[in-house]
Amino acid sequence: MQDEAIKDFLENKKEDYLKKNVKTNSSDEDKLRVTQEAAEKYNLETWLLDASLRAKQLSLTSHPAKFIHPNAKTSSIIADVKKENDGLLRSGNVEVELDVFGNAAALDVEKFLRVELQDKQTVLQHIEQNTDAIKQQLSTGNINFDDVRNAFMQIKCSDLDQSSEKLKQVYFPIANGYHLLSILNASGIIYKLKEKVNALRFSEENKRLREELKKAKPLKIKGKVTDVIGLTSIGYGGTKPQNISTLNNQNGGVSFLLSSLPPTLEKRQTQPPKKDFFNDCLWAGLFKKDFDQFHKVLSWRKNNKDVRDIRDDIVLNSITKLKRLVDNIREVNAGWSDSENYSDLAIWQKIWLDNKHTEIRNDDRQNQRYLGKAQSYFANWFIGNYKHSTKDNKLLGDDDIEQIKKVLEVEQELLK
Repeated sequence: MQDEAIKDFLENKKEDYLKKNVKTNSSDEDKLRVTQEAAEKYNLETWLLDASLRAKQLSLTSHPAKFIHPNAKTSSIIADVKKENDGLLRSGNVEVELDVFGNAAALDVEKFLRVELQDKQTVLQHIEQNTDAIKQQLSTGNINFDDVRNAFMQIKCSDLDQSSEKLKQVYFPIANGYHLLSILNASGIIYKLKEKVNALRFSEENKRLREELKKAKPLKIKGKVTDVIGLTSIGYGGTKPQNISTLNNQNGGVSFLLSSLPPTLEKRQTQPPKKDFFNDCLWAGLFKKDFDQFHKVLSWRKNNKDVRDIRDDIVLNSITKLKRLVDNIREVNAGWSDSENYSDLAIWQKIWLDNKHTEIRNDDRQNQRYLGKAQSYFANWFIGNYKHSTKDNKLLGDDDIEQIKKVLEVEQELLK
């Protein structure tokens, strides 16, 4: 009993033949003649004999040379590469069907070989495995199955052993010599990419969301329209995509190129703190020179005005560095502290660092006294890190600590 898929294939071929050859003004006699021709031409036995003879005009391949140059003629290449979990997008790691190139007039042979039978295997797979099922389907009174099978199997063979001067070539050095490589495209991967991009762009979810957004008063809906930005279309074969390969013909000769430009990154000189500005953003190494100079002044063991002024200038210089870091954080887009990433950051530090709160910084009822807290925190940070960076920190007396806090209190406006 003939498989329904093979039967449907031949019936569709008959219908196509009739549509092409029966005109609206055709006489009944002409219609009858064409109908008889179609029945005879697409009888299984006749079709198999004709198709098997034309199969040698086609070749299965994973890398059609015509994708590089439409006039390139090379041996049929089928990449047999081991699949590995190496993270690379390459032949072997992507499950795609083989492509076919050759005489465009014989592409219907390839379509027949790709017909799926009831067991979900194609005619070609059955022929390759020489199954009893395909013997039953393709055996008729006047056809020798082995002859037909051998003829169809020529689609996987190539009598040629040639490259083409039309291909782009790369000199790849090895030891004291080089390999001359011809770079070919894997057409299966090219169109698998297109298939996945289109599945993403034209999904049912995208259609639903777009239709709702077109309405004058769209409903509140969850989800978002997904798309691939920066796509470029590339065509193969010009007006005759069928001459490049079967896959190219099926896709109208058009595929996609993804953008390879580097991403546009938001410029951030300083990363906002997630928990505490003084622990997350202040690097003690940035103040190492200030700590060394501060220690030098203390080692003089003098307490006159000139020495105190030098000590105070060192503290002021540290405040200036602190202010520079604060300004850098404030350059980040206003409202950054609303993100969940910064949920652990104290509210007074959000007011101090996020320009979303610029207007309330001068409002003592709303600003949580952020200046006083910033001054106090930095005084403790400066003293603690000075002690940590200097082994002989016993020179730091209580009067020095009080003076540091006094300078910071007087110069609070620098932190504003």
